[in-house]
Amino acid sequence: MSLDKNNLPDFSGKVISLRLVDSESSHDLDNPKFEYQGGKLFIIGIVPVGCSESGWDAGHIGAAEWAQVRSYVLFDNLDAYTKGVKVSEDFYKEESEQNT
Repeated sequence: MSLDKNNLPDFSGKVISLRLVDSESSHDLDNPKFEYQGGKLFIIGIVPVGCSESGWDAGHIGAAEWAQVRSYVLFDNLDAYTKGVKVSEDFYKEESEQNT
């Protein structure tokens, strides 16, 4: 599906976790929307609490160029996202404990 101004999905109220080209980190945005800037399509939203270890960017506006997105996971809401983060954290904590 090609995306143009008349054919953009509505992710209102959802949380999106993006994987970008040449990046192994996820980039997460709450209540994302599409916006054109400088002729390029970006997805913009608020960086949720808990998406980075330091939390330095939580609550700030984040954006990614849509053309750089290689995959994404869409959560129904912030609560579903928070539960997903907890599952991931528990998995890696348990894995770390097994390797010590």
